[in-house]
Amino acid sequence: MTSARKFASKAVLVVAAATLLLPAMTACSMEPKVIRSYTQAAGVNASNTTVKLRNIALVAQDGQARLTGLAVSSVDDEITGVTGRALKPDDADGSELSPSTTRVPLTANKGLNLTDAGVQVSSPDLTDGLLAAITISFSHSDPITLDVPVIAATRPDFTPAAPTPSTPANS
Repeated sequence: MTSARKFASKAVLVVAAATLLLPAMTACSMEPKVIRSYTQAAGVNASNTTVKLRNIALVAQDGQARLTGLAVSSVDDEITGVTGRALKPDDADGSELSPSTTRVPLTANKGLNLTDAGVQVSSPDLTDGLLAAITISFSHSDPITLDVPVIAATRPDFTPAAPTPSTPANS
């Protein structure tokens, strides 16, 4: 009789422990499994050994686009150019991007909001929802090449980043 009580006590203890641990164990299995890092934002991330680019995108309207996102450099540097091509729906090369303002100083260890820097490009193939393959060049760092999303300036969250209309050079 004593061994039956010991068995019953152990069984109750095991059931109680399982009942307490079950919610914690099932919560662990519900966590999303991520194999690759990803950006939880509209833009994309890229870096070289000294410059980090975060949430990079082109906000476009009427064939013009403003570069948006954040740039942080570990050394004093300067963006010297933005070149590339708009991409078509099948990812084939579209027309080349024509840059406007491209010289933007980067202060070491200080983030720069690229929307405020005024870097713009233009191409008749810049289309909302597609990509543009761009290369950002620097004075003292290796260039960074990335495929960035093109986002319509008419989207409410991106209206403040709309490109400034350019005027013809001979006006």
